[in-house]
Amino acid sequence: MQAHELSLLQTYDHLLCLSGLRGVQPLQYQEETVRKVLKDFRGRAILADEVGLGKTIEAGMVLKEYLLRRMIEHALILVPSSLVTQWREELDEKFGLVCSTSEDPEFRENPRSFWDRELIITSLHAAKSDLHLPLVTTRHFDLVIVDEAHHLKHNSTKNWKLVNALQKRYLLFLTATPVENNLLELYNLITLLKPGQLGTAAEFRAAFTTKGDLAQPRDSERLRGLLGTIMVRNTRAVVGVKLPPRIATTLRVPGTPEETARYEQVTTLVKATLAQGLKRMTAGTLLHEAGSSTAALRQGLRNLLAHGTLPATLSVEVNSILRRCEDEREDAKLQVLLALLSRERDKTVVFVNYRATLDEVSERLGRSGLAVEVFHGGLDQAAKHRAIDAFRGPGEVLVATDIGGEGHNLQFCHRLVNYDLPWNPMRLEQRIGRLHRFGQPHEVVVVNLCAAGSIEDYVLTILDKKINMFELVIGEMEMILGRLSGPAGFEDLVLTTWLVAANAAERANGFETLGETLVHLKQAYAKTKQLDETLFGKSYEL
Repeated sequence: MQAHELSLLQTYDHLLCLSGLRGVQPLQYQEETVRKVLKDFRGRAILADEVGLGKTIEAGMVLKEYLLRRMIEHALILVPSSLVTQWREELDEKFGLVCSTSEDPEFRENPRSFWDRELIITSLHAAKSDLHLPLVTTRHFDLVIVDEAHHLKHNSTKNWKLVNALQKRYLLFLTATPVENNLLELYNLITLLKPGQLGTAAEFRAAFTTKGDLAQPRDSERLRGLLGTIMVRNTRAVVGVKLPPRIATTLRVPGTPEETARYEQVTTLVKATLAQGLKRMTAGTLLHEAGSSTAALRQGLRNLLAHGTLPATLSVEVNSILRRCEDEREDAKLQVLLALLSRERDKTVVFVNYRATLDEVSERLGRSGLAVEVFHGGLDQAAKHRAIDAFRGPGEVLVATDIGGEGHNLQFCHRLVNYDLPWNPMRLEQRIGRLHRFGQPHEVVVVNLCAAGSIEDYVLTILDKKINMFELVIGEMEMILGRLSGPAGFEDLVLTTWLVAANAAERANGFETLGETLVHLKQAYAKTKQLDETLFGKSYEL
């Protein structure tokens, strides 16, 4: 090895990972954060940047830097279940790192082999299960990264005990809210990172908490000194990061009598199939497809029949809905989209959920004379790059699936249409984040299309009116929904609310209740955010 190469490896002034990043240009504060973690904190740290400042990028840079310097070989990334796919795509697209995940077939089919992989992304929930806990805790990891690390705040939980039991050298915690309720949560986090750093729990309580108010610190200067050796917290005010505003509009499209009747028939079918033992995920997919397009629903129904597992009575009902799908008239929603894009011909990304919808929408827009490109997970990398390049040039519309949109920067475009809507608000936020991100010079316009009276209509109503979702900073939705208690995620709560209602009035009441739950979750997040700002202020910035 050349002398100058050795000198680069011996210092962190020059980050080796920078030259290999793809589609991302780290900001100075991110580079300095990575250097601080590597040089000063020796690979054990809390990255506590405010929401939306790129903690994932910082953690990915640390991971890549250690790999390039051959300081690690094996890494484990623990994340919420809803973020497994996002992390896999981010590390692949931006850092060229291919990871095994808990969504791979091998995870279920051969767990022992899965846990021998070098780079692993899995949910906390999966890793702590009775089947996987013995496997993950009996091997060694050079680096463990925990996203949303505030889920480790109680040392009596399985989450905390899992991370404590892991055999690890380096450890990174990512959380915008290191303290959610009181300072003992911070003590529990730091005890995992550097056992003994804050003494025993009794010593910490006596030295640093106010009697009768565990959220109020004592001897703040000494506490800051101890935390300053383990935590970095960048804020927008100091790093100077500002995003342009975004404006969201929802167009509720009245369906034709035929479309409305068909949607209700699908709801009835879904209830019947669940009663007959059909998987809940499959049943929910049918309603997703019905809200997307006639083409998507038609394909979904055909797939259901092809499996050959439906009772005869339900097969008759499926065929009845299929015949309704043969109507040649365009979906009312497609007509609204065509009118919108023909009237205002700015570059526009149109997001859809299904390939059948993508094919139908792109074909119709193309026939109207618009310059249309398509982007989806079925394209190889070369085709994906050609589509982006064509859209950046003469293209007017890019029709993309969620899979296609991940990991590609589209800041040269500032209008987005959600042709159909995921029930998970974090996926909706990820779509918007493809355009509304660092480097976007223009105001971003988001147009949501939904059929009036559909599940998507109700979901948008509570997200917009109850918690002003489209005014939140990118990443805050995740912080709010992460407070849901119990095993059911938001999508599952949406499906349950829809299916248990016998009529429109019950649906309205059910979604009103779900909306109030979101209000309480947002209020709790706001309280936590204020607590962290009070406790940490600007004391841990670079």
